Amino acid sequence: MKRNKMVLLEEEQVLLSKERTILSFMRTGLAFVTAGIVIAGFFKDFQPAQITGFILIAIGFVEVFESIRRLLEKQEEMNKLRKRLGKDSI
Repeated sequence: MKRNKMVLLEEEQVLLSKERTILSFMRTGLAFVTAGIVIAGFFKDFQPAQITGFILIAIGFVEVFESIRRLLEKQEEMNKLRKRLGKDSI
C-alpha cells in the first residue's frame, strides 16, 4: 500500500514538472506577442518589419493557446491522480 502511494507521488512530481514546462512555453509565447507588438509599432513605415511583427504576434498567440490546451490536459491528469491517491489513503 505504501509503495503504491510512493509511485503515485512520483507521478505527481512528474506532472508538476511538466506543468512548469508548459507555463514557461506560455511565457515564451507572451514574449513573442510583446516583441511583435513592439516591432510592428516601432517600425510603422517599414513594411518588412511590420510583416515580421505580425508573424511574431501570430506565432505567440498560437504558442499561448497551445500551452493553455496542454495545461488544461495536464490539470485533468493531475485531478485523476489525486483521486487515485485519495482512494489509496483510505
